[in-house]
Amino acid sequence: MRRLVPAIILALAGLTACSDRSSTSAPATTVASPESDQVATVNRILAGLDGVMGDLQRILVRERRITPEVTERLRAIYTGPELLNQIDAFRADVANGLTGYKNPPGNRVTTVSRLITASPICVFAEVNRDYAPVTEGLAPRPASLYVILVDKAEADDPRQLNPTPWAMLYDGVQADGSQPEDVCR
Repeated sequence: MRRLVPAIILALAGLTACSDRSSTSAPATTVASPESDQVATVNRILAGLDGVMGDLQRILVRERRITPEVTERLRAIYTGPELLNQIDAFRADVANGLTGYKNPPGNRVTTVSRLITASPICVFAEVNRDYAPVTEGLAPRPASLYVILVDKAEADDPRQLNPTPWAMLYDGVQADGSQPEDVCR
């Protein structure tokens, strides 16, 4: 798992390939900006986290309760107070009969709309999230929200269910719709 960290750190540090523009005979090449490389890297991380979330939601819908497998996957992708928030949200979903979930649910799709702060140990981004693969009808949660990613504690994911070295410290929106505090600075 840690073998991915150097590649992620390089991408988040904004290292990009340079092109030699001194030669006019060679065709012009497009070099990705450091920010676009960072966004692509964070989108790959989010896709990995969304895959784990999809796995736990499929277990939840199949079992109709929060099982140890669900809790184990939540711990693999969430940390701190956000882990407790997610457990509470899934308890409420179960209490409501999992109304609105597809059977089986697919994976939600989270993509960066604005990268606010990116460092090798913390990422803060505004994201869009498509819940159509998970829910029937209208999405029960806001499509635009904020995520904060931090280095994952290996003790929280002993079975390596999370394919990334990151965990979500924050995943949602403020009650008043404002941007949460940037704890990555």
